[in-house]
Amino acid sequence: MKKTIAMLLGLVLLFCAVFTVAGAATEETKAPAEGAETPAEDAGLRYIESEDQDVYISATVLTEDSYPQVCISPYGSYDLFSRNKKDPWYVTFPVPEGLRCESFGVENANFLSLDANNAYEVFYQATDRYSYEDFLLDCEDKENNMLLDGSDKVAAYISPDSGRARALFGLDEIQEGAKLYVQIHVQHLNKKEDAEKAEILKKVLSDEIARIQGSMKCVKMDKFWTDGTYKGVKLYNRSLPGNYLVMDMPEITFHFTEEGFGGQVFPVDVDGTSVKAYVCKDREKSVEFSITADTYSYVYYNRDEAEITKVTLSDGNEWGIYVANEKDGQPYSVHAARVLTTTGSGDDAKPVYLTVQMNASSSGLYWADVDAFAKDLDVIAQSFGTAE
Repeated sequence: MKKTIAMLLGLVLLFCAVFTVAGAATEETKAPAEGAETPAEDAGLRYIESEDQDVYISATVLTEDSYPQVCISPYGSYDLFSRNKKDPWYVTFPVPEGLRCESFGVENANFLSLDANNAYEVFYQATDRYSYEDFLLDCEDKENNMLLDGSDKVAAYISPDSGRARALFGLDEIQEGAKLYVQIHVQHLNKKEDAEKAEILKKVLSDEIARIQGSMKCVKMDKFWTDGTYKGVKLYNRSLPGNYLVMDMPEITFHFTEEGFGGQVFPVDVDGTSVKAYVCKDREKSVEFSITADTYSYVYYNRDEAEITKVTLSDGNEWGIYVANEKDGQPYSVHAARVLTTTGSGDDAKPVYLTVQMNASSSGLYWADVDAFAKDLDVIAQSFGTAE
């Protein structure tokens, strides 16, 4: 079940064809969408890359080429990559001017302004089921703070006390009830008078509504926009030698009990410390990858040594393997980790783990045993490196 927008409203967010108020233009095309900004023809040599910034604590941002336009779906990864029950619809629009993408997923994207004197964040989420009425329940003062009521396919309101402005766009061209949710968080409004807060938020929200209405498209794409477009990912991480973790996206044929499944790995979710990726076949079967570089690893946290299988792979490193889920002794969700480096010194020293999870549960695929999994892990392990 997809996460709902109502759940997201409680989170702290740190995180862009002609569209009229009555509805968006609709297209059906192969990936990438016609008119979409895409990397240049040398994209095979290009990475989705994050880098440091000095406005927000601990946050990283993607380079401009790494996320050239907003492209999100009201459907989750399972619907898009594992069961072929939904048409692969996406909503696209330009990146907000002057902002940088902090993270993206299949259904959402988060942007930060890097102007310390004009700091604000914009969050976009597509959902397949949300009503204007439910959305407006959170508007505390409809008389003064509601801008649009949804009657023209857009609802909008501001929350001056929290410095936030929100809008909800109808995506009926994709599915009845589908919506695009937008939240803008303007910072440093605490010292301003309530009336000034309200005016600032109303202008920011009105400008963003007009921008999206003038550029949003609903498109069908047989492949996710990163599939075959980038060589890999390059993540900035202060804890790593050279400050970067690099992963090339390999071609892999899995050693499952069912033969013949494989394909190109492609990223679908990237933030400062982790990547989610998939191998997908005919949008009916898929394997999900979760990759993190952190001092925490699911493999080693509160785990008995007897639960961990140690193997040395072709990359020359020792990996620990933990089977999280299996059926009749055949694994289908497995975590593996190795130590990349250590951070801190003395009593504060901690290992930094590279952790990879492979999960085939959505497709009913199984490895015969840990040795079969290790063969696939070996392919993935060789795709990692570091770079300055």
